[in-house]
Amino acid sequence: MMRRCVLVLVAASAACSAGATVGAGGIDSGSNEIDSPPPIDAAALDAEVLGPFGAPQQITTAATGLLEDDGTLSFSGLELVFAVVDAADSNRKDLFYASRPDLQSPFGGATKLAFSTTGTTEETPRFSGDDLTLFFAKTNGANGIDVHQVTRPAAGSQSWGTPQLVDVNSTATDKWFSPCAGNRYLMIVGGDIAEGTLGDGPPAVVPELSSAQSETGTFVTQDCLTVYFASNRPDAVKTQLYRATRPALAAPWKTPVLITDFATLGGDQQDPWISPDERTFVFVSNVSGTNDLYISTR
Repeated sequence: MMRRCVLVLVAASAACSAGATVGAGGIDSGSNEIDSPPPIDAAALDAEVLGPFGAPQQITTAATGLLEDDGTLSFSGLELVFAVVDAADSNRKDLFYASRPDLQSPFGGATKLAFSTTGTTEETPRFSGDDLTLFFAKTNGANGIDVHQVTRPAAGSQSWGTPQLVDVNSTATDKWFSPCAGNRYLMIVGGDIAEGTLGDGPPAVVPELSSAQSETGTFVTQDCLTVYFASNRPDAVKTQLYRATRPALAAPWKTPVLITDFATLGGDQQDPWISPDERTFVFVSNVSGTNDLYISTR
């Protein structure tokens, strides 16, 4: 065994001296130095290990048959908040809530959240990482729709407080506020994806994620390194789901990649949400003729 190890080392040394190349990311033929390996996309590897998502299933609640939209789950995966268009209230949206006892059970009947009132729109919900705060967009007088937040004492509780404005709003339409670690967040500002840190002034539009068309439905993972969203790029004809990553907080976002996992379902697809373990995906599709909530697992 010792003789074999010596022979391998001698061979490798000879290859370096002769300027030989040993595979990609191996021995550099010109400088006799060992190249750094190419960067690893950890999320892509995880997805490969987990396998493909299963066929999306419509989420059925008491609101089924109405125009559903803007679905999101709590990080526990046990609570669902989504919007319903109220034709009797000038097509304004209300937020509805449903829950389930475990991840294998269907969601129960949905009820309208108490702070969602007639005469105003409440939409685009996202939970904080501890499931104690719900961020959403709400009618704000002449300023249109702005980001608000409401808190509760414990996960699963329906004792929500009074909605409060979040200091991130502009004169444009502000919605889809999605928080992540370190008080950072991504959100939609006037149809573009913007990023900021609470307390550091208004968010800045992210050119790598935004396009000449419209973006919506931002959802960022808790490490702030992966974002999911919907866009009608490139031609404003069909809304599709996209995913983008970055290797570090200070690094620019990579070019968004189209999510094709649910292509067989069809329809416009938007409002993505993915669980922390990447095994559950929730989105909205209009393949039935109206917007409905769908869930897929792997």
